[in-house]
Amino acid sequence: MKFLAVLAAAMVAASAPAVVAAAPAKPAAETRIVLPTDVRPDRYDIRIVPNAEALTFTGHEAIAITVVKPTDRIVLNAADITFSKVALSGLAAAPKIVLDDQQQTAAFVFPQTLAPGRYTLSIDYAGKIYQQASGLFALDYQDADGTKHRALFTQFENSDARRFAPMWDEPGIKSVFSLTIETPDSQMAVSNMPAARTAPAADGREAITFADSPKMSSYLLFMALGDFERIHQRVGRTDVGVVVRRGDAAKAEFALDAAAKLLGYYNDWFGTPYPLPKLDLVAGPGQSQFFSAMENWGAIFYFDYAILIDPKLSTEADRQNVFVTVAHEMAHQWFGDLVTMSWWDDLWLNEGFASWMENKATDHFHPEWRVWLSAQSGQQGAMRLDSRPGTHAIVTSIPDVFAAATAFDSITYQKGEAVIRMFEDYVGEDAFRDGVRAYIKAHAYGNTVSADLWAALDAASPDKKVSDVARDFTTQAGVPLIRAEAARGGVRLVQSRFSADPSQRTPRTWRTPVKVEAVGDDGAWQGLVSASAPQVTPLRAPVVVNAGHAGYFRTAYSPGLWAKLAPRFAELAPSDQLGLLYDSRALGEAGVAPMSDFLDLAKNSPADADPIVLNTLAQQLDALDWLFEGRTTQPEFRAFAMARLRPMAERLGWDPKPGEADNDAILRRTVLSLLGRMGDPATLAEAKRRFDGWLADPESLSGSGRRTVLAIVAGHADAATWEAIHAKAKASTDITDRARLYNYLGQASDPALIRRALDLALSGELLPTEAPNVIAAVSNDHPEAAFDYAVAHRAQVDQLLEPTSRTTYYADLAVTSRDPAMLDKLAAFSATVPASSRGDIEKSTAAIRYRVGVIKARVPDMERWLKANGG
Repeated sequence: MKFLAVLAAAMVAASAPAVVAAAPAKPAAETRIVLPTDVRPDRYDIRIVPNAEALTFTGHEAIAITVVKPTDRIVLNAADITFSKVALSGLAAAPKIVLDDQQQTAAFVFPQTLAPGRYTLSIDYAGKIYQQASGLFALDYQDADGTKHRALFTQFENSDARRFAPMWDEPGIKSVFSLTIETPDSQMAVSNMPAARTAPAADGREAITFADSPKMSSYLLFMALGDFERIHQRVGRTDVGVVVRRGDAAKAEFALDAAAKLLGYYNDWFGTPYPLPKLDLVAGPGQSQFFSAMENWGAIFYFDYAILIDPKLSTEADRQNVFVTVAHEMAHQWFGDLVTMSWWDDLWLNEGFASWMENKATDHFHPEWRVWLSAQSGQQGAMRLDSRPGTHAIVTSIPDVFAAATAFDSITYQKGEAVIRMFEDYVGEDAFRDGVRAYIKAHAYGNTVSADLWAALDAASPDKKVSDVARDFTTQAGVPLIRAEAARGGVRLVQSRFSADPSQRTPRTWRTPVKVEAVGDDGAWQGLVSASAPQVTPLRAPVVVNAGHAGYFRTAYSPGLWAKLAPRFAELAPSDQLGLLYDSRALGEAGVAPMSDFLDLAKNSPADADPIVLNTLAQQLDALDWLFEGRTTQPEFRAFAMARLRPMAERLGWDPKPGEADNDAILRRTVLSLLGRMGDPATLAEAKRRFDGWLADPESLSGSGRRTVLAIVAGHADAATWEAIHAKAKASTDITDRARLYNYLGQASDPALIRRALDLALSGELLPTEAPNVIAAVSNDHPEAAFDYAVAHRAQVDQLLEPTSRTTYYADLAVTSRDPAMLDKLAAFSATVPASSRGDIEKSTAAIRYRVGVIKARVPDMERWLKANGG
């Protein structure tokens, strides 16, 4: 699943001395709340009759089960399910049905003990069709002529298959699924497998039965039903298709081409061919607050914006994101679907690997995009979280499915991706690929834990075993800090811990793969550095530690080494330039190094640096600007920042140049948007001129230019401008563009307009999937207003959110706050949710507390630097 990370102002931590410390023991599996193991499902035959208009459905299922040991009851998962009949083969008496709504289980208690053996459990039931992406859900849209439609889809990860049919809804319990859908004959039905047969059904419907699935986990089952069309091409033995709303086929060509290329690449890379006869990418209108796509085996779901390319509306970044997202979900067809983690504490085996593979595959086909450079931004987000309270180990204890929702975060995804990249760099590409191939082959159609992957990699790389390093980085939380200082004969490297506050200063050790390169010659060194085994590299300064930036750690140079390295910044590779920018700001905010290290780099960065380096610099300046908000010195900081940004804007201009690189176009949008955000008069005037032209002629703006102008104007909107954008949103018949236009209404700075946007979100004018994102748009610059409003209207907002992710939504609304009073509000909110669901509240609390501390301790340092060096 491609989750949507919260884009908050960057946070960093403080360092501490290191000693050898063992990784914390993983809590025993017995602490998990899971289903009994005395009954095993082998096969489900499920028949669904949806009533889309009434938002209800009925179902019948026959489950082939094996009673493993004597028991008088069968316990499975069910949520929002009404039972009308339950029967077990060989027994005349119906069981007593005992529901546990808190644990989402149904127990069928029989009057006699069931002997071990095979049975068929038959269930007639009814369920609910949701209007957010949970279980079986509906998405509404309209055609260009105003005709309204409703399409149905399913979303089951992490644990919502139980809302579709009573079942054993845990990843470690795999079964075969046969699905039949009764449909109106004018609609297309899609599932994991191709349709096997069609037969007449009651009331003029058709009953479409799909071929049996492979043995798979319940969360991978999928169905869709609507007025669709499909484009496709054959890749070897596989029919690859994209399923879209009728009329959108042309927008799907880019994704289909990407999928066809990627399938051949993955078949070769994994060494195990994709095993299903077809692979569909299914597009759905709308959005979620938490994810953009889901890897259902053979029928990957994407929201429209994550897969469709509209020449008039899509940007260069959209094209890159579509390719990357397709690559991510297709990688899951092996890592996650064919081989699945045994329980949610190893979720990273799915998501960390797919996040790494999306970049590896994308870089193979589009090296000009330089995705490994862009990916460093995600790694930094993980490091910020990983150096504060609220973090967790990559392999983390998940006591129940409700806690599992909090594991879909930057530790699981981006830290997981970063350490996998580090492991591949450590053992070598060939050995790493050979180990993964052996792992996939050995565990196909089964479940694994992390140790299974380490064993396969060790066997493939006997001279550089990864298991010890991997355990250090996956079973304990935190960020290593490698200190570099001059020593006799070279540079001494010592490992300690990077931390944000006293609660995170417990010393720990990591056996850390480190690469060091000398600047200006070919000297290089590679080895393991740990708290108990510092190293001296035989290289002369200046040197770059973490050369290539493939390691998951921060680097602190001694003042002497930094004085030799920083002036050579322009000579460094872009990856190393990024490393210095990220680390110098993080170390400065943490008090490990002076903030002047970052500010000096920012002031002297070359204007002709790689576009991703310049984009990163711009974003870092924007994050610091947020810390100056409301201070009398913000104009001085903005003058400094705009002096860095204006030369970029002058070189790039407002309009694309023939043959320019995509990354230049992406940089243009960032730079102009930030100049507008900071109030640059020339930028505001030009954006307003272009906006007025767009109102008169909608064809005058498209793609990135349209998105840039609207963002700038919306941020500075008066009532008339706000209402003009509102009118455009109401009139739009493109579901993706409509949502973006409504989101712009939440970006205004005028408090009265912010209140209007919040009230609009719950007015009923917006679709159920649109409303939460408008409130979230407000939270970007006005977290207190958004959080207070959502909590005050909690009953109404909850109905618009996916049930397992509600707590995360409220925590995310608060995360960018600079107000200490928000800490008390989050504490009060935390008391209203189950303990196992509080992880994201703790993360937001830590981010706010840290930000408040940085404003108090570090912003004055920057103010003094600006007084001496600004401009």
